[in-house]
Amino acid sequence: MVVMHAIPQIPEIGHSEGYYARKVREAEKAGDDHAREAFKVAQYITLAISPHLEWPQKLRYFEHALRRHCQAPPLASDPVWLFYAELANLVRRYCGNEALKLASREDDRYADMLRHGYDRKKIENDAEMFFTRLLGIIRSIPSISTKKTGCNCE
Repeated sequence: MVVMHAIPQIPEIGHSEGYYARKVREAEKAGDDHAREAFKVAQYITLAISPHLEWPQKLRYFEHALRRHCQAPPLASDPVWLFYAELANLVRRYCGNEALKLASREDDRYADMLRHGYDRKKIENDAEMFFTRLLGIIRSIPSISTKKTGCNCE
């Protein structure tokens, strides 16, 4: 006999990692796969937003949550599919917020270095390395035609 569980609410982020671990165990005990996945997502987001982690560790948690816990089961109904899409959006939103915080802090640091007379070329090289680590390697950048935009910038 298959037990049908209602689609749970998207979990609120902000509790301790232990809270989510307990909720995962409760969902497993109840046989509620959707709640288990939702609380796993919340648990990994909570781990990822720790201020003590470097970006690669944060990204590893976010990617794991997306890959392992935000995938709807095969042949899922539309409401179930939408639930998992919402979980994935939750992960992406928190990941994006973390990336923006890191980028903003780093940008402020570069501005301070410029104000204090550091070599601009060194700052540019440091920034390129940082943003490549943050965003990955961009294979191609769409060109902007100055004829279409009227831009005189180089």
